[in-house]
Amino acid sequence: MRHVLLGGNGYLGCELTRTLLTEREDVHVVDLAPKLALELAGLSGRLRYSQIDIANLAQLQTVPLSRDDVVHHLASKLLIPNQPRFGRDAYYSRCNVTGTQNVLRWMTDRRAAEMVFWSTDMVYGPALVAPRTEQYPRRPFGPYGRSKVAAEDMLMAARTDALRITILRPRLIIGPGRLGILERLFQLIAHNLPVPLIGDGSNRFQFVSASDCARASVLVARKHCPNAEINLGSADPPRVYDLLSDLIRRAGSKSRLVRTPGSMVKAVLGMLSALTIGPMDREQFMIADQDVVLDISRAAELLDWIPTQSDEDMLFAAYATFCQKRA
Repeated sequence: MRHVLLGGNGYLGCELTRTLLTEREDVHVVDLAPKLALELAGLSGRLRYSQIDIANLAQLQTVPLSRDDVVHHLASKLLIPNQPRFGRDAYYSRCNVTGTQNVLRWMTDRRAAEMVFWSTDMVYGPALVAPRTEQYPRRPFGPYGRSKVAAEDMLMAARTDALRITILRPRLIIGPGRLGILERLFQLIAHNLPVPLIGDGSNRFQFVSASDCARASVLVARKHCPNAEINLGSADPPRVYDLLSDLIRRAGSKSRLVRTPGSMVKAVLGMLSALTIGPMDREQFMIADQDVVLDISRAAELLDWIPTQSDEDMLFAAYATFCQKRA
């Protein structure tokens, strides 16, 4: 078995590559970047790398693919506040929708039978029920989530006994070296500044570690990619106030948490986002005071997957790496 990682040069892709190479699997990373970011030491002999844009079908067709290969589709545009300022639906659709359509064509032409598709829990939108199962209605807040719904719909329609596609929907993926939306939080704590919450912090906000995600992708491949949607997240997420209090304590910071009226703060963030100067994207801040928790029982049932890391440990590991890079 060979593993073809589309978008394998990103944060999760590098973690999955490390995991597969450690298990002595053959890996072909396909990515837009001109070179592989991962340092592979003595494992590079089992790795091949191609600089390819999956939104370009002609380029993608040059990548070798056999019937026994497993395709891990991680390629996606990252959700970054205010980027781009205009044409955001088209921006996300190019990779997430057109690229996925090309991947299906490529796999069909080569009669490849197995795909692991990395989606997102942002397809769900408002967190009106907790925990949310895979059957929860998909009503995303913005263009990133909409593009993932469109890609999911395409893949679900393409499923057959001869083309098996597992769709993974992780909560917020974090770990050492992963910043994104967390960077502003870490900066406040590192400088002993007040940390404003969106709401009173009584809600739960679930994470999942990159290493647990990589393990899930491997397990899906070993199970021959069952035709199913599967949530991934931590086992017992704490309240946001308790989570951040623990981080501040472990960091040795003098920061204090500041509760705020969530609806008012989100209204202000909405105005800033409309002006393309907001610190968070609408798809991020609209759920910040909600119970954002996924039901992960199907992952245990279908994959024998159980998360190994707590939200507190994941968040502190990401903060510790942030501090090391600042030193």
